[in-house]
Amino acid sequence: MGLENGNRGSARLSRRGLIRGGLVIGGGLAGAALIGCSSTSKPAPSGGSSTPAASSTQATSREGVPVAKGTPKDGGTWTEAVSLTSPQQDMHTALAQSIWHNISERAFQPDPWTGELKASLVEKWETPDSTTIVMHVKKGVLIHDKAPWSGREFDAEDLAFNINRIAGNTAEAEGIQKTQFQRADTLAGMSKVEVVDKHTVKVTMARPSSAYLMGFLEWRNVMMPKGIVEVGFKDPMKFASFGAYQMSEFVPDVRETFVKHPKYYRQGEPHIEKFQHTVVGDRAAALAGFISKQFSILASPTPQEEQTVKAARPDAMLYSTAGNQWLYLWPSANSEALKDFRVRKAMQLAINYQEMGSFYGTSFEYTSPVFSGFVEGWKPEKIKTLAGYNPATKAKDLTDALALLSAAGRAEGEGIAFPILTPTGTGIFAAHNEDAIRFQAQMQKAFPKSKITVNGVADRAQFAATQAARRFDMLSYSSIPQPAAASEAYSLFHSKGGRNYGNFSNPEADSLLEKAQQELDAKARTQIFETFQQKWFSEWMPLFALYVEPKKAFIQPNISGYENMVGPWSQGLSFHRRGLLSLTA
Repeated sequence: MGLENGNRGSARLSRRGLIRGGLVIGGGLAGAALIGCSSTSKPAPSGGSSTPAASSTQATSREGVPVAKGTPKDGGTWTEAVSLTSPQQDMHTALAQSIWHNISERAFQPDPWTGELKASLVEKWETPDSTTIVMHVKKGVLIHDKAPWSGREFDAEDLAFNINRIAGNTAEAEGIQKTQFQRADTLAGMSKVEVVDKHTVKVTMARPSSAYLMGFLEWRNVMMPKGIVEVGFKDPMKFASFGAYQMSEFVPDVRETFVKHPKYYRQGEPHIEKFQHTVVGDRAAALAGFISKQFSILASPTPQEEQTVKAARPDAMLYSTAGNQWLYLWPSANSEALKDFRVRKAMQLAINYQEMGSFYGTSFEYTSPVFSGFVEGWKPEKIKTLAGYNPATKAKDLTDALALLSAAGRAEGEGIAFPILTPTGTGIFAAHNEDAIRFQAQMQKAFPKSKITVNGVADRAQFAATQAARRFDMLSYSSIPQPAAASEAYSLFHSKGGRNYGNFSNPEADSLLEKAQQELDAKARTQIFETFQQKWFSEWMPLFALYVEPKKAFIQPNISGYENMVGPWSQGLSFHRRGLLSLTA
Protein backbone atom coordinates (compact mmCIF):
# COMPACT_ATOMS: atom_id res chain seq x y z
CA MET A 1 0.00 0.00 0.00
CA GLY A 2 2.94 2.28 0.45
CA LEU A 3 1.62 3.22 3.88
CA GLU A 4 2.69 0.19 5.86
CA ASN A 5 4.32 1.05 9.15
CA GLY A 6 7.81 -0.30 9.43
CA ASN A 7 8.24 0.51 13.15
CA ARG A 8 7.28 -2.68 14.94
CA GLY A 9 9.11 -2.32 18.23
CA SER A 10 7.45 -2.82 21.57
CA ALA A 11 7.41 0.86 22.53
CA ARG A 12 5.07 3.63 21.47
CA LEU A 13 6.15 5.60 18.44
CA SER A 14 7.64 8.95 19.33
CA ARG A 15 7.17 12.22 17.48
CA ARG A 16 10.86 12.23 16.54
CA GLY A 17 10.70 8.67 15.24
CA LEU A 18 7.74 9.49 13.03
CA ILE A 19 9.28 12.62 11.69
CA ARG A 20 12.33 10.50 10.79
CA GLY A 21 10.60 7.93 9.03
CA GLY A 22 -27.59 -16.70 23.90
CA LEU A 23 -26.85 -16.35 26.74
CA VAL A 24 -30.68 -16.24 26.42
CA ILE A 25 -32.42 -16.27 29.78
CA GLY A 26 -34.71 -19.27 29.87
CA GLY A 27 -32.39 -20.98 27.40
CA GLY A 28 -32.85 -22.72 24.09
CA LEU A 29 -34.89 -21.84 21.04
CA ALA A 30 -37.88 -20.86 23.11
CA GLY A 31 -36.27 -17.50 23.73
CA ALA A 32 -36.69 -15.42 26.86
CA ALA A 33 -38.75 -12.76 28.55
CA LEU A 34 -37.13 -9.37 28.15
CA ILE A 35 -37.59 -6.70 30.75
CA GLY A 36 -37.17 -3.53 28.70
CA CYS A 37 -35.74 -0.70 30.77
CA SER A 38 -36.04 2.20 28.37
CA SER A 39 -36.51 3.28 24.76
CA THR A 40 -35.09 3.96 21.33
CA SER A 41 -35.89 6.20 18.35
CA LYS A 42 -37.63 6.67 15.04
CA PRO A 43 -40.71 4.58 14.40
CA ALA A 44 -40.33 1.03 13.26
CA PRO A 45 -41.82 0.31 9.84
CA SER A 46 -45.57 0.16 10.23
CA GLY A 47 -45.98 -3.05 8.31
CA GLY A 48 -44.91 -5.11 5.37
CA SER A 49 -41.37 -6.09 4.51
CA SER A 50 -38.21 -4.08 4.37
CA THR A 51 -36.08 -3.83 1.30
CA PRO A 52 -32.62 -5.38 1.51
CA ALA A 53 -29.61 -3.12 1.60
CA ALA A 54 -28.59 -1.70 -1.73
CA SER A 55 -25.31 -2.95 -3.10
CA SER A 56 -22.29 -0.75 -2.50
CA THR A 57 -22.14 1.94 -5.15
CA GLN A 58 -20.02 4.98 -5.76
CA ALA A 59 -21.29 7.87 -3.68
CA THR A 60 -22.86 10.72 -5.56
CA SER A 61 -20.86 13.93 -5.69
CA ARG A 62 -21.31 15.96 -2.50
CA GLU A 63 -19.72 19.13 -1.21
CA GLY A 64 -16.82 18.29 1.06
CA VAL A 65 -16.65 14.67 -0.11
CA PRO A 66 -13.89 14.04 -2.68
CA VAL A 67 -13.67 10.85 -4.74
CA ALA A 68 -10.27 9.22 -5.27
CA LYS A 69 -9.03 8.90 -8.82
CA GLY A 70 -7.70 5.64 -10.20
CA THR A 71 -8.81 2.02 -10.48
CA PRO A 72 -9.48 0.17 -7.20
CA LYS A 73 -7.28 -2.85 -6.54
CA ASP A 74 -7.02 -5.47 -3.81
CA GLY A 75 -4.25 -5.80 -1.22
CA GLY A 76 -2.24 -3.43 0.96
CA THR A 77 -2.54 -2.14 4.52
CA TRP A 78 -4.61 0.58 6.17
CA THR A 79 -2.61 2.20 8.98
CA GLU A 80 -3.99 4.45 11.67
CA ALA A 81 -2.48 6.33 14.61
CA VAL A 82 -4.39 5.92 17.87
CA SER A 83 -3.84 7.32 21.34
CA LEU A 84 -4.35 3.93 23.01
CA THR A 85 -5.38 0.39 22.25
CA SER A 86 -9.00 -0.51 22.98
CA PRO A 87 -9.42 -0.33 26.77
CA GLN A 88 -12.86 -1.97 27.14
CA GLN A 89 -13.59 -5.31 25.52
CA ASP A 90 -17.16 -6.21 26.50
CA MET A 91 -19.04 -4.56 23.63
CA HIS A 92 -22.35 -4.46 25.47
CA THR A 93 -20.95 -2.50 28.41
CA ALA A 94 -18.12 -0.53 26.75
CA LEU A 95 -18.56 3.23 26.75
CA ALA A 96 -16.73 3.83 23.50
CA GLN A 97 -14.61 2.04 20.91
CA SER A 98 -13.59 -1.59 21.40
CA ILE A 99 -12.05 -4.41 19.40
CA TRP A 100 -15.56 -5.50 18.37
CA HIS A 101 -15.98 -2.38 16.26
CA ASN A 102 -13.18 -3.69 14.07
CA ILE A 103 -14.13 -7.37 13.85
CA SER A 104 -17.93 -7.22 13.84
CA GLU A 105 -20.94 -5.15 12.75
CA ARG A 106 -24.39 -4.03 13.83
CA ALA A 107 -27.49 -6.00 12.88
CA PHE A 108 -28.61 -3.10 10.66
CA GLN A 109 -26.74 -0.18 9.14
CA PRO A 110 -27.84 3.46 8.83
CA ASP A 111 -27.81 5.46 5.66
CA PRO A 112 -24.87 7.78 6.43
CA TRP A 113 -26.71 10.86 5.17
CA THR A 114 -30.34 10.30 6.18
CA GLY A 115 -30.03 7.92 9.13
CA GLU A 116 -32.56 5.62 7.47
CA LEU A 117 -32.57 1.98 8.59
CA LYS A 118 -30.85 -0.29 6.06
CA ALA A 119 -30.61 -4.07 5.95
CA SER A 120 -27.31 -5.76 6.73
CA LEU A 121 -26.92 -8.85 8.96
CA VAL A 122 -30.70 -8.65 9.27
CA GLU A 123 -31.59 -8.79 5.58
CA LYS A 124 -35.33 -8.17 5.93
CA TRP A 125 -37.96 -7.62 8.58
CA GLU A 126 -41.72 -7.35 8.99
CA THR A 127 -43.98 -5.59 11.48
CA PRO A 128 -47.32 -7.37 11.01
CA ASP A 129 -48.82 -5.29 13.83
CA SER A 130 -47.74 -2.52 16.19
CA THR A 131 -46.34 -4.91 18.81
CA THR A 132 -44.73 -7.63 16.67
CA ILE A 133 -41.43 -7.48 14.81
CA VAL A 134 -40.00 -10.40 12.83
CA MET A 135 -36.34 -10.25 11.81
CA HIS A 136 -34.60 -12.51 9.28
CA VAL A 137 -30.86 -13.12 9.66
CA LYS A 138 -29.00 -13.36 6.37
CA LYS A 139 -27.98 -16.94 5.56
CA GLY A 140 -24.34 -17.85 5.08
CA VAL A 141 -22.86 -15.23 7.44
CA LEU A 142 -19.82 -17.10 8.76
CA ILE A 143 -17.93 -16.37 11.97
CA HIS A 144 -14.13 -16.24 11.94
CA ASP A 145 -12.48 -19.63 12.25
CA LYS A 146 -11.62 -19.53 15.97
CA ALA A 147 -12.73 -21.89 18.73
CA PRO A 148 -15.36 -22.41 20.00
CA TRP A 149 -17.18 -21.01 16.94
CA SER A 150 -14.87 -22.53 14.33
CA GLY A 151 -16.38 -20.81 11.32
CA ARG A 152 -20.04 -21.62 12.02
CA GLU A 153 -22.94 -19.45 10.87
CA PHE A 154 -24.01 -16.42 12.86
CA ASP A 155 -27.69 -17.26 13.29
CA ALA A 156 -30.93 -16.37 15.04
CA GLU A 157 -29.75 -17.61 18.42
CA ASP A 158 -26.78 -15.23 18.19
CA LEU A 159 -29.07 -12.32 17.36
CA ALA A 160 -31.43 -13.19 20.24
CA PHE A 161 -28.43 -13.39 22.59
CA ASN A 162 -27.37 -9.87 21.59
CA ILE A 163 -30.87 -8.43 21.92
CA ASN A 164 -31.22 -9.93 25.36
CA ARG A 165 -27.80 -8.88 26.62
CA ILE A 166 -27.86 -5.31 25.24
CA ALA A 167 -31.13 -4.89 27.15
CA GLY A 168 -29.25 -5.84 30.33
CA ASN A 169 -31.31 -8.91 31.10
CA THR A 170 -28.33 -11.20 31.63
CA ALA A 171 -26.87 -8.88 34.28
CA GLU A 172 -27.99 -10.85 37.33
CA ALA A 173 -26.97 -14.20 35.86
CA GLU A 174 -23.52 -12.81 35.02
CA GLY A 175 -23.07 -11.00 38.32
CA ILE A 176 -22.88 -7.60 36.59
CA GLN A 177 -24.74 -4.47 37.68
CA LYS A 178 -27.53 -3.75 35.22
CA THR A 179 -26.50 -0.10 35.10
CA GLN A 180 -23.38 -1.18 33.22
CA PHE A 181 -25.56 -2.04 30.21
CA GLN A 182 -25.90 1.61 29.28
CA ARG A 183 -27.60 0.99 25.92
CA ALA A 184 -30.49 -0.92 27.46
CA ASP A 185 -32.57 2.15 26.62
CA THR A 186 -32.12 1.49 22.92
CA LEU A 187 -34.09 -1.78 22.93
CA ALA A 188 -36.88 -0.89 25.31
CA GLY A 189 -40.41 -2.17 25.70
CA MET A 190 -39.90 -5.83 24.79
CA SER A 191 -41.94 -8.48 26.56
CA LYS A 192 -40.56 -11.50 24.70
CA VAL A 193 -38.01 -12.50 22.09
CA GLU A 194 -38.27 -15.89 20.42
CA VAL A 195 -36.04 -17.81 18.05
CA VAL A 196 -38.51 -19.10 15.48
CA ASP A 197 -36.00 -21.04 13.39
CA LYS A 198 -32.30 -20.92 12.53
CA HIS A 199 -32.59 -17.57 10.75
CA THR A 200 -35.72 -15.95 12.24
CA VAL A 201 -36.25 -13.99 15.45
CA LYS A 202 -39.64 -12.73 16.63
CA VAL A 203 -39.89 -9.85 19.11
CA THR A 204 -43.13 -9.16 20.94
CA MET A 205 -43.42 -5.67 22.36
CA ALA A 206 -45.21 -4.82 25.59
CA ARG A 207 -46.40 -1.63 23.93
CA PRO A 208 -45.94 0.15 20.61
CA SER A 209 -42.54 1.80 20.23
CA SER A 210 -41.60 4.75 18.07
CA ALA A 211 -37.99 3.70 18.15
CA TYR A 212 -37.28 0.03 18.73
CA LEU A 213 -35.75 -1.01 15.41
CA MET A 214 -33.77 2.19 15.16
CA GLY A 215 -32.13 1.25 18.46
CA PHE A 216 -30.07 -1.34 16.61
CA LEU A 217 -28.31 1.54 14.84
CA GLU A 218 -26.70 2.82 18.05
CA TRP A 219 -23.05 2.75 17.04
CA ARG A 220 -22.03 0.61 20.03
CA ASN A 221 -24.77 -2.00 19.57
CA VAL A 222 -22.30 -4.26 17.80
CA MET A 223 -23.01 -7.98 17.58
CA MET A 224 -21.00 -10.63 19.43
CA PRO A 225 -21.48 -14.39 18.93
CA LYS A 226 -23.26 -16.46 21.55
CA GLY A 227 -20.65 -18.12 23.78
CA ILE A 228 -18.48 -15.03 24.19
CA VAL A 229 -19.42 -14.64 27.86
CA GLU A 230 -18.01 -18.08 28.54
CA VAL A 231 -14.84 -17.27 26.54
CA GLY A 232 -14.48 -14.03 28.50
CA PHE A 233 -13.32 -10.52 27.61
CA LYS A 234 -9.72 -10.46 28.85
CA ASP A 235 -7.91 -11.69 25.74
CA PRO A 236 -8.89 -10.03 22.41
CA MET A 237 -6.97 -12.71 20.54
CA LYS A 238 -9.76 -15.12 21.48
CA PHE A 239 -12.50 -12.92 19.99
CA ALA A 240 -14.27 -13.80 16.75
CA SER A 241 -17.26 -12.48 14.85
CA PHE A 242 -18.44 -12.09 11.26
CA GLY A 243 -16.88 -8.74 10.28
CA ALA A 244 -14.67 -8.06 7.28
CA TYR A 245 -11.56 -8.30 9.46
CA GLN A 246 -10.41 -10.61 12.24
CA MET A 247 -7.96 -10.10 15.09
CA SER A 248 -4.38 -11.15 14.35
CA GLU A 249 -2.31 -9.23 16.93
CA PHE A 250 -2.97 -7.32 20.15
CA VAL A 251 -0.12 -5.67 22.06
CA PRO A 252 -1.64 -3.43 24.78
CA ASP A 253 -0.65 0.24 24.47
CA VAL A 254 1.38 -0.56 21.35
CA ARG A 255 -0.54 -2.04 18.44
CA GLU A 256 -3.73 -3.75 17.18
CA THR A 257 -3.59 -5.63 13.88
CA PHE A 258 -6.45 -7.13 11.87
CA VAL A 259 -6.43 -9.25 8.70
CA LYS A 260 -9.20 -9.84 6.17
CA HIS A 261 -11.87 -12.45 6.82
CA PRO A 262 -11.57 -14.83 3.82
CA LYS A 263 -15.22 -15.88 4.08
CA TYR A 264 -16.78 -12.45 4.62
CA TYR A 265 -20.44 -12.47 3.63
CA ARG A 266 -20.28 -9.41 1.37
CA GLN A 267 -18.96 -10.88 -1.84
CA GLY A 268 -15.76 -9.26 -3.15
CA GLU A 269 -14.96 -7.52 0.15
CA PRO A 270 -12.78 -6.57 1.87
CA HIS A 271 -10.28 -5.20 -0.62
CA ILE A 272 -7.50 -4.12 1.73
CA GLU A 273 -5.61 -7.09 3.16
CA LYS A 274 -4.80 -5.74 6.61
CA PHE A 275 -5.35 -2.75 8.84
CA GLN A 276 -3.39 -1.70 11.86
CA HIS A 277 -3.75 0.68 14.79
CA THR A 278 -0.46 1.99 16.14
CA VAL A 279 -0.27 3.85 19.44
CA VAL A 280 1.69 7.09 19.08
CA GLY A 281 3.07 9.36 21.74
CA ASP A 282 1.08 12.50 20.97
CA ARG A 283 -1.01 14.27 18.36
CA ALA A 284 2.04 15.84 16.76
CA ALA A 285 3.32 12.33 16.05
CA ALA A 286 0.05 11.39 14.33
CA LEU A 287 0.21 14.54 12.24
CA ALA A 288 3.83 13.93 11.26
CA GLY A 289 3.05 10.31 10.46
CA PHE A 290 0.23 11.24 8.12
CA ILE A 291 2.32 13.84 6.32
CA SER A 292 5.13 11.29 5.83
CA LYS A 293 2.59 8.70 4.54
CA GLN A 294 3.06 6.33 7.46
CA PHE A 295 -0.63 6.58 8.30
CA SER A 296 -3.66 6.32 6.02
CA ILE A 297 -5.87 8.77 7.91
CA LEU A 298 -5.72 11.84 10.11
CA ALA A 299 -9.10 12.06 11.80
CA SER A 300 -10.64 15.18 13.37
CA PRO A 301 -7.93 17.69 12.41
CA THR A 302 -7.96 21.00 14.24
CA PRO A 303 -8.02 24.20 12.13
CA GLN A 304 -4.27 24.55 12.70
CA GLU A 305 -3.64 20.95 11.61
CA GLU A 306 -5.76 21.50 8.51
CA GLN A 307 -3.50 24.34 7.42
CA THR A 308 -0.37 22.29 8.15
CA VAL A 309 -1.53 19.31 6.08
CA LYS A 310 -2.77 21.47 3.20
CA ALA A 311 0.62 23.16 3.02
CA ALA A 312 2.72 20.00 3.36
CA ARG A 313 0.49 17.54 1.50
CA PRO A 314 -1.80 19.34 -0.96
CA ASP A 315 -2.60 15.95 -2.54
CA ALA A 316 -4.27 14.64 0.65
CA MET A 317 -8.06 14.36 0.43
CA LEU A 318 -10.05 16.28 3.07
CA TYR A 319 -13.51 14.89 3.84
CA SER A 320 -15.72 17.38 5.67
CA THR A 321 -19.35 16.84 6.62
CA ALA A 322 -21.77 17.78 9.35
CA GLY A 323 -21.35 15.62 12.42
CA ASN A 324 -23.72 14.22 15.02
CA GLN A 325 -21.56 14.20 18.15
CA TRP A 326 -22.76 17.03 20.36
CA LEU A 327 -20.70 18.44 23.21
CA TYR A 328 -22.01 19.60 26.56
CA LEU A 329 -21.28 20.59 30.14
CA TRP A 330 -23.38 18.54 32.54
CA PRO A 331 -24.05 19.78 36.10
CA SER A 332 -24.81 17.05 38.61
CA ALA A 333 -28.13 17.23 40.41
CA ASN A 334 -26.23 15.98 43.47
CA SER A 335 -23.82 18.93 43.50
CA GLU A 336 -24.43 21.32 46.39
CA ALA A 337 -23.20 24.25 44.28
CA LEU A 338 -25.31 23.40 41.21
CA LYS A 339 -28.58 21.90 42.43
CA ASP A 340 -30.41 25.27 42.34
CA PHE A 341 -32.03 25.92 38.93
CA ARG A 342 -31.21 29.63 39.24
CA VAL A 343 -27.49 28.86 39.44
CA ARG A 344 -27.61 26.57 36.42
CA LYS A 345 -29.66 29.06 34.42
CA ALA A 346 -27.27 31.88 35.31
CA MET A 347 -24.36 29.82 34.00
CA GLN A 348 -26.21 28.95 30.80
CA LEU A 349 -26.84 32.65 30.19
CA ALA A 350 -23.19 33.55 30.86
CA ILE A 351 -21.53 30.99 28.57
CA ASN A 352 -19.89 32.41 25.45
CA TYR A 353 -20.99 29.71 23.00
CA GLN A 354 -19.14 31.18 20.04
CA GLU A 355 -15.87 30.99 21.96
CA MET A 356 -16.62 27.39 22.93
CA GLY A 357 -17.26 26.28 19.37
CA SER A 358 -14.25 28.14 17.99
CA PHE A 359 -12.09 25.16 18.98
CA TYR A 360 -13.26 23.87 15.58
CA GLY A 361 -12.89 27.17 13.76
CA THR A 362 -16.14 28.26 12.10
CA SER A 363 -17.47 24.83 11.09
CA PHE A 364 -19.41 24.01 14.26
CA GLU A 365 -23.18 24.31 14.78
CA TYR A 366 -25.21 24.97 17.91
CA THR A 367 -27.51 22.21 19.10
CA SER A 368 -30.49 21.77 21.38
CA PRO A 369 -30.78 19.17 24.16
CA VAL A 370 -32.81 17.13 21.67
CA PHE A 371 -30.07 16.81 19.05
CA SER A 372 -30.72 19.18 16.14
CA GLY A 373 -30.22 16.40 13.60
CA PHE A 374 -33.56 14.94 14.64
CA VAL A 375 -36.81 16.18 13.14
CA GLU A 376 -37.98 16.86 16.70
CA GLY A 377 -34.94 18.93 17.71
CA TRP A 378 -34.71 22.71 17.58
CA LYS A 379 -32.48 23.76 14.70
CA PRO A 380 -29.32 25.91 14.99
CA GLU A 381 -31.15 28.89 13.48
CA LYS A 382 -33.67 28.87 16.34
CA ILE A 383 -31.06 28.22 19.02
CA LYS A 384 -29.09 31.31 17.92
CA THR A 385 -32.09 33.43 18.92
CA LEU A 386 -32.28 32.10 22.49
CA ALA A 387 -31.02 33.95 25.56
CA GLY A 388 -27.42 33.01 26.22
CA TYR A 389 -26.76 31.90 22.64
CA ASN A 390 -27.71 35.19 20.96
CA PRO A 391 -24.66 37.53 20.80
CA ALA A 392 -26.97 40.53 20.37
CA THR A 393 -28.47 40.03 23.86
CA LYS A 394 -25.30 39.05 25.71
CA ALA A 395 -25.09 42.17 27.87
CA LYS A 396 -28.66 41.72 29.09
CA ASP A 397 -28.09 37.99 29.56
CA LEU A 398 -25.14 38.67 31.87
CA THR A 399 -27.18 41.19 33.87
CA ASP A 400 -29.99 38.63 34.21
CA ALA A 401 -27.47 35.95 35.21
CA LEU A 402 -26.09 38.09 38.05
CA ALA A 403 -29.63 38.81 39.25
CA LEU A 404 -30.41 35.09 39.32
CA LEU A 405 -27.30 34.37 41.39
CA SER A 406 -28.15 37.14 43.85
CA ALA A 407 -31.67 35.73 44.23
CA ALA A 408 -30.13 32.32 44.93
CA GLY A 409 -27.88 33.78 47.64
CA ARG A 410 -24.81 33.38 45.41
CA ALA A 411 -24.03 36.99 44.53
CA GLU A 412 -21.23 37.15 41.92
CA GLY A 413 -20.69 33.42 42.36
CA GLU A 414 -20.16 33.48 46.13
CA GLY A 415 -19.88 29.91 47.43
CA ILE A 416 -19.85 28.31 43.96
CA ALA A 417 -16.82 26.04 44.00
CA PHE A 418 -16.45 22.71 42.21
CA PRO A 419 -14.17 20.79 39.81
CA ILE A 420 -15.12 19.92 36.22
CA LEU A 421 -14.44 16.29 35.29
CA THR A 422 -13.06 16.04 31.75
CA PRO A 423 -11.05 13.54 29.72
CA THR A 424 -7.80 14.69 28.18
CA GLY A 425 -6.12 13.51 25.01
CA THR A 426 -6.36 14.18 21.31
CA GLY A 427 -9.25 14.78 18.92
CA ILE A 428 -12.63 15.02 20.62
CA PHE A 429 -11.00 14.54 24.03
CA ALA A 430 -8.93 17.67 23.51
CA ALA A 431 -12.18 19.51 22.74
CA HIS A 432 -13.75 18.29 26.00
CA ASN A 433 -10.77 19.52 27.97
CA GLU A 434 -10.73 22.83 26.13
CA ASP A 435 -14.45 23.34 26.78
CA ALA A 436 -13.84 22.85 30.51
CA ILE A 437 -10.95 25.33 30.53
CA ARG A 438 -12.89 27.93 28.56
CA PHE A 439 -15.95 27.52 30.78
CA GLN A 440 -13.79 27.98 33.87
CA ALA A 441 -12.34 31.23 32.48
CA GLN A 442 -15.73 32.53 31.36
CA MET A 443 -17.34 31.91 34.74
CA GLN A 444 -14.41 33.52 36.55
CA LYS A 445 -14.90 36.63 34.45
CA ALA A 446 -18.71 36.73 34.76
CA PHE A 447 -18.90 35.61 38.41
CA PRO A 448 -15.59 36.68 40.02
CA LYS A 449 -16.30 35.07 43.40
CA SER A 450 -16.73 31.60 41.92
CA LYS A 451 -13.92 29.04 42.29
CA ILE A 452 -14.14 26.48 39.52
CA THR A 453 -11.29 24.10 38.74
CA VAL A 454 -10.63 21.54 36.00
CA ASN A 455 -9.99 17.88 36.80
CA GLY A 456 -8.48 16.47 33.61
CA VAL A 457 -8.21 12.68 33.49
CA ALA A 458 -5.89 11.07 30.94
CA ASP A 459 -6.63 7.46 31.94
CA ARG A 460 -9.66 6.58 29.79
CA ALA A 461 -10.78 3.65 31.96
CA GLN A 462 -10.56 5.79 35.11
CA PHE A 463 -12.57 8.55 33.47
CA ALA A 464 -15.21 6.08 32.26
CA ALA A 465 -15.55 4.54 35.70
CA THR A 466 -15.92 7.95 37.39
CA GLN A 467 -18.50 9.04 34.83
CA ALA A 468 -20.49 5.80 35.09
CA ALA A 469 -20.47 6.04 38.89
CA ARG A 470 -21.67 9.66 38.53
CA ARG A 471 -19.01 10.94 40.91
CA PHE A 472 -18.67 14.51 39.64
CA ASP A 473 -20.04 18.00 40.12
CA MET A 474 -19.85 18.88 36.44
CA LEU A 475 -18.90 16.80 33.42
CA SER A 476 -17.41 18.05 30.16
CA TYR A 477 -18.18 15.38 27.59
CA SER A 478 -20.30 14.59 24.54
CA SER A 479 -23.05 12.36 23.22
CA ILE A 480 -23.17 10.42 19.99
CA PRO A 481 -26.94 10.34 19.56
CA GLN A 482 -28.89 7.18 19.62
CA PRO A 483 -30.66 6.88 16.29
CA ALA A 484 -33.81 8.83 17.22
CA ALA A 485 -34.98 11.56 19.53
CA ALA A 486 -37.13 9.32 21.75
CA SER A 487 -34.28 7.00 22.68
CA GLU A 488 -31.61 9.69 22.95
CA ALA A 489 -33.66 11.93 25.22
CA TYR A 490 -34.92 9.04 27.35
CA SER A 491 -31.45 7.64 27.83
CA LEU A 492 -30.01 10.98 28.92
CA PHE A 493 -32.84 12.68 30.78
CA HIS A 494 -35.39 10.18 32.05
CA SER A 495 -34.91 9.45 35.76
CA LYS A 496 -34.28 5.80 34.78
CA GLY A 497 -32.20 6.59 31.69
CA GLY A 498 -29.07 4.50 31.27
CA ARG A 499 -26.87 7.52 30.43
CA ASN A 500 -28.44 10.03 32.83
CA TYR A 501 -25.04 10.78 34.32
CA GLY A 502 -26.21 14.03 35.90
CA ASN A 503 -29.04 12.28 37.81
CA PHE A 504 -31.66 14.71 36.48
CA SER A 505 -35.09 13.70 37.75
CA ASN A 506 -38.38 15.42 37.00
CA PRO A 507 -41.82 13.68 36.87
CA GLU A 508 -43.09 15.91 34.07
CA ALA A 509 -39.98 15.26 31.98
CA ASP A 510 -40.37 11.52 32.57
CA SER A 511 -43.99 11.65 31.44
CA LEU A 512 -43.18 13.56 28.25
CA LEU A 513 -40.35 11.17 27.36
CA GLU A 514 -42.52 8.11 27.95
CA LYS A 515 -45.23 9.56 25.70
CA ALA A 516 -42.64 10.26 23.01
CA GLN A 517 -41.51 6.64 23.11
CA GLN A 518 -44.97 5.35 22.30
CA GLU A 519 -46.15 8.06 19.91
CA LEU A 520 -45.94 6.69 16.37
CA ASP A 521 -47.16 9.87 14.66
CA ALA A 522 -44.17 12.07 13.81
CA LYS A 523 -46.07 15.38 14.08
CA ALA A 524 -47.50 14.50 17.48
CA ARG A 525 -44.08 13.35 18.68
CA THR A 526 -42.51 16.61 17.50
CA GLN A 527 -45.06 18.57 19.55
CA ILE A 528 -44.17 16.54 22.64
CA PHE A 529 -40.54 17.48 22.17
CA GLU A 530 -41.46 21.12 21.57
CA THR A 531 -42.93 21.18 25.07
CA PHE A 532 -39.95 19.28 26.45
CA GLN A 533 -37.44 21.77 25.02
CA GLN A 534 -39.39 24.82 26.16
CA LYS A 535 -39.47 23.55 29.73
CA TRP A 536 -35.83 22.56 29.45
CA PHE A 537 -34.81 26.19 28.97
CA SER A 538 -37.35 27.87 31.21
CA GLU A 539 -37.68 25.48 34.17
CA TRP A 540 -35.09 22.65 34.24
CA MET A 541 -31.71 23.41 32.64
CA PRO A 542 -30.12 20.08 33.59
CA LEU A 543 -27.38 20.33 30.95
CA PHE A 544 -25.60 23.03 28.93
CA ALA A 545 -25.76 21.99 25.26
CA LEU A 546 -22.80 23.61 23.50
CA TYR A 547 -22.30 22.68 19.84
CA VAL A 548 -21.97 19.86 17.30
CA GLU A 549 -18.52 18.65 16.34
CA PRO A 550 -17.90 18.77 12.58
CA LYS A 551 -16.68 15.50 11.08
CA LYS A 552 -13.44 15.85 9.16
CA ALA A 553 -10.70 13.49 8.06
CA PHE A 554 -7.67 13.64 5.80
CA ILE A 555 -7.18 10.46 3.72
CA GLN A 556 -4.17 9.52 1.62
CA PRO A 557 -4.84 10.13 -2.09
CA ASN A 558 -4.37 6.50 -3.14
CA ILE A 559 -7.30 5.20 -1.05
CA SER A 560 -10.77 4.95 -2.60
CA GLY A 561 -14.16 4.13 -1.13
CA TYR A 562 -14.10 6.53 1.81
CA GLU A 563 -16.79 8.65 0.14
CA ASN A 564 -19.26 5.83 0.87
CA MET A 565 -18.57 5.96 4.61
CA VAL A 566 -19.09 9.62 5.51
CA GLY A 567 -22.12 11.72 6.36
CA PRO A 568 -23.92 13.11 9.43
CA TRP A 569 -25.00 9.61 10.51
CA SER A 570 -21.79 7.78 9.63
CA GLN A 571 -20.67 7.11 13.21
CA GLY A 572 -19.49 3.51 13.26
CA LEU A 573 -19.39 3.13 9.49
CA SER A 574 -15.70 3.96 9.51
CA PHE A 575 -15.28 0.71 11.43
CA HIS A 576 -17.93 -1.55 9.99
CA ARG A 577 -17.63 -0.70 6.30
CA ARG A 578 -13.85 -0.73 5.92
CA GLY A 579 -14.45 -3.53 3.47
CA LEU A 580 -15.39 -0.82 0.96
CA LEU A 581 -11.94 0.75 1.10
CA SER A 582 -9.30 -0.11 -1.47
CA LEU A 583 -6.03 1.14 -2.90
CA THR A 584 -6.01 2.65 -6.36
CA ALA A 585 -3.74 1.70 -9.22
